[in-house]
Amino acid sequence: MRGLFERINTLFGDWYERLFGAGGELHPREVLRRLVISAEEHRIEGLDGELYVPNRYKLEIALQNPEEQEAYLTFLQPQELADALWQELQEEGYRLRGGIVCEVVAQPAPSGNAPRQALRITAKFDPSVPFPAVSTIPPEEITNIANTPAASATDVASDVAVGARAVLKDENGKTLLHLSNRPVIVGRSRNAGCDLVLEADRQVSRRHARIEWDPATGNYVIYDLQSTNGLFVNDVRVDNRVLQSGDRIRLGKTNLVFESLAPAAPSKGTGVTDIASSRSSARLILHPDTPQEEIIPLPTEALIGRALTADIPLQEANVAMRHATIRWNGTEWQIEDMGSASGTLVNGTPLVPRKPVSLQSGDAIQVGNITMRIEIEDTP
Repeated sequence: MRGLFERINTLFGDWYERLFGAGGELHPREVLRRLVISAEEHRIEGLDGELYVPNRYKLEIALQNPEEQEAYLTFLQPQELADALWQELQEEGYRLRGGIVCEVVAQPAPSGNAPRQALRITAKFDPSVPFPAVSTIPPEEITNIANTPAASATDVASDVAVGARAVLKDENGKTLLHLSNRPVIVGRSRNAGCDLVLEADRQVSRRHARIEWDPATGNYVIYDLQSTNGLFVNDVRVDNRVLQSGDRIRLGKTNLVFESLAPAAPSKGTGVTDIASSRSSARLILHPDTPQEEIIPLPTEALIGRALTADIPLQEANVAMRHATIRWNGTEWQIEDMGSASGTLVNGTPLVPRKPVSLQSGDAIQVGNITMRIEIEDTP
């Protein structure tokens, strides 16, 4: 799915976003979300105790503007939707009785003031549809996604990755991922921007942890990305931690080993205090002072938005795919609106798009209809 939408965004850029909007009912991402919801609404528990979902879906599109309707029919390719839905349902552990088929058809728009439903989805089970062909590659040649990163996102094919300072290994000493300057994501989903995919471990969250290089201290820092089952370093649960060579990292049932390829630069301390030596620690509190309050430790840079690859994903209609970014610029925390349609507010004041502003501890931030508060700890 991620590849499908990234391809469209790359080809058509801002024009594509203006056509489909940041969160419209027929935005391809929203269509896929509706397909997943339709599948879950019709799921049935089989005699084997597994959950089965329909495999045939009919999408009916009804718009007043014929040109707009034609544009949506052009972009919503049935096979691409079927492939994306297949991946989503497989990730969620659902079972199917046949291969997935999506049919996209145009319907006459409602006349007058009749209620308008731009998208209607019907789903049914169809065991007559054959499953996708199984790969004939010998088992020993198939990449084990559960233990290796996605080849397109890593340099593991080479013995020594360019610019690598450290590696992640499995318990048997096999190198899984080279670490250089860019941040990397470890998680269960191939479609959520993960660099190291642990697909076989269902206790690993889709985006479980993030590892990034801190040039000020010469260390790698690992962050828990709101995982369900937590992040452990040397059997201690942490929100974030400076990594030392030989550290054992546990996500779900999976154990990884962090190893430096060069001597670490001297630091002023150990553990989380090293983070403070390079920048102020900060956390974002979603829905503050409510029963839904959620605390998120902030990495050096975090993208807020509806995109699956966002560091802080917010599934709310008025939130853009790439809505806002919070980052440490070396001296202070800043927030920048990425050109969203609904805008970003700090203490009630709308931000000028693409213009970063400073944040102070306690500042109230509004993204779409979601409120949050930033808390910043002063450096010692």
